[in-house]
Amino acid sequence: MILSICIPIYNSDIRPIASELHRQIQSYSSEVELLFLDDASDIFFKEINRSVGAFCDYQELPMNIGRSKIRNAFLPFVKGKYILFIDGDSKIIHPDFIQRYVEFLRTNNTHVLIGASVYSEEKPNRTNFLRWKYSSGRESKTFTVRNSHPELGFKSNNFVILKSLFATHPFDETLTSYGHEDTLFGYQLRKAGIKFMHLDNPVLNSNLDENDHFLVKTKEALQNLLLISFRLQDPQFITEHQLLSLALKIERNLIFHSSFKLFQRIFLPMMTTCLRKGYFTLWMFDLYRLSHIIDYLGDYRKNKLF
Repeated sequence: MILSICIPIYNSDIRPIASELHRQIQSYSSEVELLFLDDASDIFFKEINRSVGAFCDYQELPMNIGRSKIRNAFLPFVKGKYILFIDGDSKIIHPDFIQRYVEFLRTNNTHVLIGASVYSEEKPNRTNFLRWKYSSGRESKTFTVRNSHPELGFKSNNFVILKSLFATHPFDETLTSYGHEDTLFGYQLRKAGIKFMHLDNPVLNSNLDENDHFLVKTKEALQNLLLISFRLQDPQFITEHQLLSLALKIERNLIFHSSFKLFQRIFLPMMTTCLRKGYFTLWMFDLYRLSHIIDYLGDYRKNKLF
């Protein structure tokens, strides 16, 4: 068997993606398997998702273990040479999605293969605009861009990894809160000398957080980013994250730091309101994130919070 498709679930309806992948797999029934693992979703989602167990491997965990552990938990069950990880709230947009992966893996010797994800070109309503604007403008990259910079901006949605490599380089399970577990995973692979390859085979990120929720997740992710940087103590990691690098420079300069704190007091409440309502520019969101990184840096220095 060449490929095991592993999809972690948390509070999402996986019936559409399960049905479409099952349809495509029929042509490769001896080469591809489909596995779902539910991370203690609400009972509503469990009940509607259990029907996919009729045509694939569907299992439920009794308690939530988080974004890193749930991916590692697939390893004992997979039979394929390669593992394809896809987020449960994604949408398959290419009718030959499986074929593209199988044909590439048959003819190429790869360790990590990234198919990536995209967002709809249609603007959502204002309550969901922040996630869409930021992710489509900053995170989603065309195949041409990804292929020219293959090792930067790793995301855990829609990538293939050699099973034997994943067994020795799993996700870091000490990161239990939201955000940047994939950043650390990709960085550690690169530091180990693993080369990334790219394929023009994205999935659609179809579930957009509401603005308020995305701001909460953003702050959690920034704390994780700082936690990772303090653990690694690696200048290269800091250099690759421009806002983090800038925050450290501001925090270490008394004049810059005092000036920025004044800026925060005057403008942060207004920026937060604009972001929550969906009326903003990306530079405003950058300033919002920079502001919180600097605050968290101060908390770390004073109280060793994380």
